[in-house]
Amino acid sequence: MKSNMKIVSLIIISLSLLTLSSCDKKQATSPTSTINKNASEFSLPSVLDETKIKLSDYKGKLVLLNFWASWCPPCRAEIPGFINTQKEYNDKNFTIIGLALENKADALRYAKEIGINYPIGHGIETVHDVASAYGNPNGGLPYTVLISPEQKILSVFSGFLSEEKLKKMLEKHLSK
Repeated sequence: MKSNMKIVSLIIISLSLLTLSSCDKKQATSPTSTINKNASEFSLPSVLDETKIKLSDYKGKLVLLNFWASWCPPCRAEIPGFINTQKEYNDKNFTIIGLALENKADALRYAKEIGINYPIGHGIETVHDVASAYGNPNGGLPYTVLISPEQKILSVFSGFLSEEKLKKMLEKHLSK
């Protein structure tokens, strides 16, 4: 009986970790196939005022492009670390751009609730198209892309990205 309980407990823990690691759908292509390629331009409405957020406006900065949704548990878990990182690295030629794979009202509500301090674009179809251009055709979340100041893709992450890992990566690329 005790061994059955251990097995059931291990299954529950494994399923919980899998759920927390990503709201991911199966990747049709390897996201690493985009490394060192030119970052695709996009123009998406901001959740704040509908002005356009364009990647080209950030040329010369290291950019962390994060695809997320308020209904995605690992997205919600990593965003506080992104907020802290944006605050800490804001004056170091770095920015985060969030692209919410959902409607404006839901994205804006969550952004205000948690205090997101970086630009957020939104849209379901349009953000999905941008995610696909960056190697995520099935829209798995969270999905994060590090883009060089020259707008080349440096790294791609599928699933939760910890604040610690992000900061180590930024130190490496900002010290060059």
